[in-house]
Amino acid sequence: MSTQYSVLFKQEQAHEEGIWACAWGKSEKDGTEHIVTGSLDDKVKCWKWVDEQLELKWNMEGHLLGVVSVAINNAGTIAASSSLDAHIRLWDLESGKQIRQIDGGTVEAWTVTFSPDSKLLATGGHTGKIHLITVPEGQKATELDTRGKFTLSIAYSPDGKYIACGAMDGIIKVFDVATQTLVHTLEGHAMAIRSIAFSPDSERLITASDDAQIKIYDVKQASLINTLSGHSSYVLNVSFCPDNIHFVSSSSDKSVKIWDATSRQCVQTFYEHVDQVWGCQYNSNGSKIVSVADDKSIHVYDCPI
Repeated sequence: MSTQYSVLFKQEQAHEEGIWACAWGKSEKDGTEHIVTGSLDDKVKCWKWVDEQLELKWNMEGHLLGVVSVAINNAGTIAASSSLDAHIRLWDLESGKQIRQIDGGTVEAWTVTFSPDSKLLATGGHTGKIHLITVPEGQKATELDTRGKFTLSIAYSPDGKYIACGAMDGIIKVFDVATQTLVHTLEGHAMAIRSIAFSPDSERLITASDDAQIKIYDVKQASLINTLSGHSSYVLNVSFCPDNIHFVSSSSDKSVKIWDATSRQCVQTFYEHVDQVWGCQYNSNGSKIVSVADDKSIHVYDCPI
């Protein structure tokens, strides 16, 4: 992949308050690309990416407190959002209507992510436990006990074998999905794990932490491959490119960085946002990146492939 990345589009004042979450999905039915954003203004918005610009498709209201995590299923038809109001909501992206409201428990559900087959939604929060919820029924299927601190981040491996979570204390736990057993405990970070992502081949795990570092782990060997230092403040989000080589990170230092996971070098840095950047995600073929920030804006970058 070339390193000639560029800013393609900016949507200023996309929300009334800081945007803390984003997801990029593609409809299997008609190929429509959607970006879903979640904000401290309590709203979830669905944007249509067309002609290299964003069009607001749905303004999805219902949450009573700030939205901190969003996800889109593999079919590109359903979005999930979690909020500080301790509820998870499922949304139909074709109609913009709420499908289901799920009680996250006595404390907020901080993070949501779909399983690779989109049949389950994994969520975690203050209790440290990972709750697996059926989609679209909204029934709690099971829970995985991390025996740890507040779960801030969760990721499924694309092959469906593992589920990993990062906690407030910097500890990463990896579970075997089939047996629901803890198989690895990964240490190395000194502070909270804000984001966690598997490589497309499910062999590596990247983690983003408040210690301003990104770590790359070998999943099977449960070993640290490398530590990347480049951000000057909290690393808030990481997302792997479908090419299995590059990944993107965003930080409280207001930057978005694109990395080569093979050479372990930063290949591009953007300082386009004027406040901390909470979310960054690739689209389905790795040709674009979206980022969202406390500056209320959505930025889309072009990634030559």
